[in-house]
Amino acid sequence: MQNLHKSPSQRDPSIALVWGALGAAAVLFLAIALAVATGATAATDVRIGTWLHAHAAPLLTDLMAAISFVGAPTTLTAVAIAGGLFLAYRRKFAESVTLAIIVIGGNLLNVGLKHLVQRGRPVFDEPLLSLPTYSFPSGHAMASTVFFGLLALHAMEWTGRRAAARVEIGAAVSMIALVCFSRVYLGLHYPSDVVGGVAEGMAWLAVSWIILQSMGRSLAGSRR
Repeated sequence: MQNLHKSPSQRDPSIALVWGALGAAAVLFLAIALAVATGATAATDVRIGTWLHAHAAPLLTDLMAAISFVGAPTTLTAVAIAGGLFLAYRRKFAESVTLAIIVIGGNLLNVGLKHLVQRGRPVFDEPLLSLPTYSFPSGHAMASTVFFGLLALHAMEWTGRRAAARVEIGAAVSMIALVCFSRVYLGLHYPSDVVGGVAEGMAWLAVSWIILQSMGRSLAGSRR
């Protein structure tokens, strides 16, 4: 009976962790965005990007291009749509809608932020790759954080084992880190772009998760 007087976050520690992640991610994103706007990250961004460009190797470039493709917003959106259709076919409509809202909504948010900040991409005399679009925050970093983070959250719910959860979180973090590194290595983003993208992705995933979980509890309560 005592649990009835507790808030949802008190009854479910995972909700409290998500709220904490949301706060930390929001603060980090605002700090990075402010640093980018004031030019505080410029020297470090250019130094790291220049060093990586100078040490580029053909085989590593091909590998980073492949990893970048896997973590692209378009690639992950296509995978999310396919996964959503499969879930709908299996009559798991709530999971299908959750996947679509979080992944596609995150991509739309990123496009809006890019046009709001309008930061140009790194410039090299002999670029490995080049793009005409804006740089901050990184869409690849955001999309990877949202997609692989969502997979990790669902996997943790399904398995329910602490050891398995560590493996799932480690795999998600590793994939996100590889995608972020590939974007800086290829000269398509500054380091602050990918940090901002990860923070944006964490914040969007957290707030979406909280809202959808709250809606799910409300619907479950109304059916009793």
